[in-house]
Amino acid sequence: MKKLILSLTALAMTAFAFTSCEDVPQPYETPSATTDTTKVVVATGTGTADDPYNVAKAMEIIKAGKYTNEPVYVKGKIVGLDEFNSSFGNYTYYINDTESSTNQLEIYRGKGLNNQNFASEKDLKIGDEVVVYGTITLFKPNETSSGTPEMTSGNYLYSLNGQKGQPVTPPSQPSGKGTAAEPYNVAAALNLIKGSEADVNTPEMYVTGKVSSINELSTSFGNATYYISDDGSASNTLYIFRSKYLNGENFTSEDQLKVGDAVVIYGPFVNYKGNTPEAVANKTYLVSINGKGSSEPTVRTGLNATFSEGQDNFTINDVSLGEGATSVWTHDDKNGYMKATAHIKGKDIACVSQLISPAFSLEGLTSATLTFQHAERFFTNASEELKVLASTDKSNWTELTVSAYSDGKDWTFVDASCDLSKFAGQKTVYIAFQYTSTDKHSATWEVKNVVVK
Repeated sequence: MKKLILSLTALAMTAFAFTSCEDVPQPYETPSATTDTTKVVVATGTGTADDPYNVAKAMEIIKAGKYTNEPVYVKGKIVGLDEFNSSFGNYTYYINDTESSTNQLEIYRGKGLNNQNFASEKDLKIGDEVVVYGTITLFKPNETSSGTPEMTSGNYLYSLNGQKGQPVTPPSQPSGKGTAAEPYNVAAALNLIKGSEADVNTPEMYVTGKVSSINELSTSFGNATYYISDDGSASNTLYIFRSKYLNGENFTSEDQLKVGDAVVIYGPFVNYKGNTPEAVANKTYLVSINGKGSSEPTVRTGLNATFSEGQDNFTINDVSLGEGATSVWTHDDKNGYMKATAHIKGKDIACVSQLISPAFSLEGLTSATLTFQHAERFFTNASEELKVLASTDKSNWTELTVSAYSDGKDWTFVDASCDLSKFAGQKTVYIAFQYTSTDKHSATWEVKNVVVK
């Protein structure tokens, strides 16, 4: 009887407990909140300097597939440090609204305040509060990966723990025609490059601007990596990646370029991976600095390129690259020659690629000869697959007769020549070594010691 009374009492107390909880509100759920269970974050901000997106808002935009074509401001706390690149002064790190690593935004190869280089990996630390200025996107989503939400390279800090850099200025009105007489300004160049197909070079064009920051000037490789903008500020910049000095010459001194210089640059540009407008490495060069120089490249009489230390101002024009090929011509640093092959990872890929000389002059001459050394193997018909061409405009090419090819049995270089007399007297001439392969067959071609006289 006692046990029965105790059981009834327990049931009554349980019923009372359930009744007393009926008025307690249910937990509030926010669709745009992070998965951090300690703090609910609502997506906020308009992406301006005064009202930056928070990370939740940036992630909401990315997940909706909207992304941003123009730079925006995003605020957050640093929750992870990935890589500090001392050569280029950039940092890859992660930010979020809370300390959570879930739904974090990758800040890819970012710069410091005023788009300046980071000096040390200690310049950033976990917990730093930042506002970053750049474009946001989803990097490489595919069948096996949902992709990486990121702020693309070219971004930089607008503020760090409350310390602000220079104000970001609005973009200039696009102007220019991309010619020597009327170069594009940076705003026009950015519009054109961003509208181009990803990873496809634009035609060669002239772009003018002011140097806003310098990443690296290498006298070893003779190139410089820097940013230009229309007003010389860190805003609305164009990335000039591994570009050459005046008229395609190598940089020989670090004082040949400085912040604030007004420059005109010539060459092809590319929308790298579809989200970073930049100059094509080693294919662009300065034609003037602060008005000094020429709007047209200097044309020298004759040509002499050994390839012993680099491309010797030759450029590469990939006419077509089959799937799986990212390049055909490369420089062999160890042996000192240019090499072409489309046999990649055990597979032959259909490609056409040209190694094109800088402009040279045959003005005043009545005859001229091109000589070079080359070795080739794995070809079916060398004269069809490995051609030498000449042109006065890099658009209309004439095939030249090559005096000799190797027997293809080994890597012995043979001497060869081409008659350039048809081009004698011309002020501007180019030659090209044109490589062609198929998906069933690809040769290997090595070239050095190219001379025209």
